[in-house]
Amino acid sequence: MVSSILTNNGAMTALQSLKATQKNLLNTQNRISTGLKVSTAKDNAATWAVATAMRSDIANTKQVSENLSVSSSIIGTAETAAEQIADAVKQIRTKVTSAQNPAVDKAQVQADIDGYIETIKSIVSAASFKGVNLINGGGTQRVLTSVNTVDGVSTGAYADVAKQNLSVEDGSLLSGLKNLTVLSRADQTMAKLNDGVQKVKLATGSALALKAGHHLELKYIDETGTDRTLTVKLAKDISKVEDLVSTLNADAGFSAMFTADRNIVDGTATTDLLISAKNRDSTVRLGSTATSTSTGVDLTDVLTAKKGDAAAAPTNALTASANVVSGATSVLEMDFADKALQVGDEFVIKADLTPATNTTDKGDVTYKLKVVGDNYKTGDKILDGSSTADRVFVIAVAASDVTNGNVTGKDIAEKFKDALTKGTGTDGWNIDSITSPVALDGGGFTTTAPTAAGDGFHVSVDSVTGALRIASFSSSTALTSFNSSKTDYDVLLSKVDQAGANVANAAASFGTAATRIDLQKDFLDKLVDTLNTGLGALVDADMSEEAARLQALQVQEQLGTQALSIANQAPQSILRLFQ
Repeated sequence: MVSSILTNNGAMTALQSLKATQKNLLNTQNRISTGLKVSTAKDNAATWAVATAMRSDIANTKQVSENLSVSSSIIGTAETAAEQIADAVKQIRTKVTSAQNPAVDKAQVQADIDGYIETIKSIVSAASFKGVNLINGGGTQRVLTSVNTVDGVSTGAYADVAKQNLSVEDGSLLSGLKNLTVLSRADQTMAKLNDGVQKVKLATGSALALKAGHHLELKYIDETGTDRTLTVKLAKDISKVEDLVSTLNADAGFSAMFTADRNIVDGTATTDLLISAKNRDSTVRLGSTATSTSTGVDLTDVLTAKKGDAAAAPTNALTASANVVSGATSVLEMDFADKALQVGDEFVIKADLTPATNTTDKGDVTYKLKVVGDNYKTGDKILDGSSTADRVFVIAVAASDVTNGNVTGKDIAEKFKDALTKGTGTDGWNIDSITSPVALDGGGFTTTAPTAAGDGFHVSVDSVTGALRIASFSSSTALTSFNSSKTDYDVLLSKVDQAGANVANAAASFGTAATRIDLQKDFLDKLVDTLNTGLGALVDADMSEEAARLQALQVQEQLGTQALSIANQAPQSILRLFQ
């Protein structure tokens, strides 16, 4: 080897070796500090590119998982709301069932039903998560479930969650609950529960002679057509009609089925006593079939005074001459609410022209007052639905007379009075002229109080209360009922059942969607873990290996430094040649 002071080959070799060692040492230290064997593209371009793509996939999958968490909350909100609505519908069903109990106040039941329906509306409005509501409309809610990359092209995958319209509106799943009412049209238009129910008017006289211990026996026919007798025991003396009314109504057995009233006409109380079924849903009828060989209904001994537990038998207790109230007549009274009627409303009056004989003798007559538009006038006869053979007569009530917003109950009563008197008179059906299949003499309505059988039914409007009052002349004719369409509980229950099934299906649909979303989220979370593991295998540094390499390179660095130092001392030996 040439000895030269210009070129120190040994030093250069040692320097190159030391640089290489320091470079490797720097790479090792970088791996140890970052934990990555490939942290930049220059470390390994191909691996770095793959790792970068995988990191993007991982970040995107994490975001989709976060989105699914929000979607799960949205669906959970809807599911919870649907379950609460299902509970409300269940309560409504219970209320509809309870309304069929004749002892229950249907108006209060209806108030409870209305409350539950308002609760449902409130739930539907409030079931929103970050502005998204799945139960107040139709359509679908699109949910991103994953982002798939194929050949470098990313494509989103979606799940469509069906919205469920649980509002109480037309076209919704709960539309059957809209305007759901246990109140019939009669319940809605008449003020009292016993409006339109046959009342038997009993002439008791000005003074009564009932004593404590006496028994009052009330005869009635139950739902099966069986004669029954209700006994009311008197605990005190009774000499006034008003005391008799309060005593009867205070008796638990009597008040469960019947109502007693003073007969008040134009603000003046008479000595007559009115007894009726408690409400219009009742099918019991006052009177008896036992006293008539033809099994008709006899009103002559509805109320009787008996000795009972008293020391002495009653003498002229109910009237001036007898202990039995005889000559009873039937009365219908209707107090209409100050509420407009609706086109299509139909009120049915039933009368029996021969109550003391079997009902198969064609003595029953039905009158229907129907609210109609078109060119009908109040009192016009309507052929559709009428049948002379069946004694069914439909009479028009002009919609313009009773459907305006300012109509009062008294106005309705006046129009009904006009409809009955005109509709059964010579300008209408002319009831008295009908002779086939049986004569209907006395079946019409008149504003003049009849003085004999066959003069028809007296119809009037009370000047004080505005009530419509219809009265028969005597027990030889009977007014049975004045009613509108009754509540069809089977139809109501069917509507509620359908609503219940719909909301249950809606809740189940949300539950299925929630399960799908949760499963997808679990999968994505596991997928992120798998991708992270694969990414680690590509770019993570083996710290044990790097630690061993670091120690080796540190030794090499020390040796390289010493070798360079030795090589740098070589020119000193050349100086000694010139000494």
